[in-house]
Amino acid sequence: MSETMLALVMTRAGGPEVMETREIARPRIANDTDILVRVMAAGVNPADWQNRRNGAVYGTGPRDAFTILGIDGTGIIEEVGSAITHLRPGDAVWYVDGGYAGNFGSYAEYKVLNGHYAARKPVSLGFVEAAALPTVALTAWEAVFEKADAKPGSFALVHGGAGGLGHITIQYLRKLGARIAATVSGDAKAAFVLSLGAELAIQYREEDVAAALRRWTGKAGADIVFDFVGHENFARSFDHAAPFGTLVNTVVSPWPKGSNDSAEWNNLDVRFVNIGQPQIAGDHLRRLRQTDVLRRVAGMVDRGELHPHVDRVVLFGGVGAAHEALENGRTMGRVVLSIAPDLAA
Repeated sequence: MSETMLALVMTRAGGPEVMETREIARPRIANDTDILVRVMAAGVNPADWQNRRNGAVYGTGPRDAFTILGIDGTGIIEEVGSAITHLRPGDAVWYVDGGYAGNFGSYAEYKVLNGHYAARKPVSLGFVEAAALPTVALTAWEAVFEKADAKPGSFALVHGGAGGLGHITIQYLRKLGARIAATVSGDAKAAFVLSLGAELAIQYREEDVAAALRRWTGKAGADIVFDFVGHENFARSFDHAAPFGTLVNTVVSPWPKGSNDSAEWNNLDVRFVNIGQPQIAGDHLRRLRQTDVLRRVAGMVDRGELHPHVDRVVLFGGVGAAHEALENGRTMGRVVLSIAPDLAA
């Protein structure tokens, strides 16, 4: 095995141009709970371009320190530490790990992580298609099954329904028997969400979302609102939830002025999902729970209950353009980085 690897690294915050492909030292197992994974493919997530742009990935290292983005991936285990008994070399796994300061992500040919945070990937998917799922499947799981109280017949609104999180959330809600509406930005995305099981696609650039919801539900809004857009949309989402409804947000956003009064008056339950917090805080038990969710999601995929949609597959040189497409809402479903294209299909 080579002592080096190729990786897409960044040394400063900024636009896509700050990322560059380098040959660097291959990581090594340092702890008895570690595993070494040959990365086949990695998800390209909104969190990646946000970390790149905002510089939130840096610690207090030397001036020439670099980081590697990519918060999830799929690959083949090359080595396992002595304390790992549930996985072995040759196993195909997926995981959510790294991409922040002090913990390299998966925009690289190899990745070391705690073996307790990796799960076997779905056997019915190749590495590239499987890499479309870990982050969004986990985030949507926490939003739908842990934070929302969706029941058969509940009216649910999914903001950003054609995106990575949105298209998985619609499939979870369909499994629960909820009635689903989704906001989208055009005809193609409207057709996409309807094909997934939404019964109403609201083109927010042309329609009044609140009015469309009132017509659809026959009341003041949806029972559950999933805000996967954040910022100004988070403020608007308070007006999209019916009294005694639930608003679930996954994007760090300023608390809008007056929203507390609106939430109190309408008896809204406002909840948040941040799947990166357990990693940054070192919350081992929560991370084990998240790994168990990945196992359960793999089962859903292999039973044909969940299907990721891959918008595009890129190599290292195409990640910058993929970041820009994500930031500007020009994708449907997921973007994937193929790192071993001859092996990872």
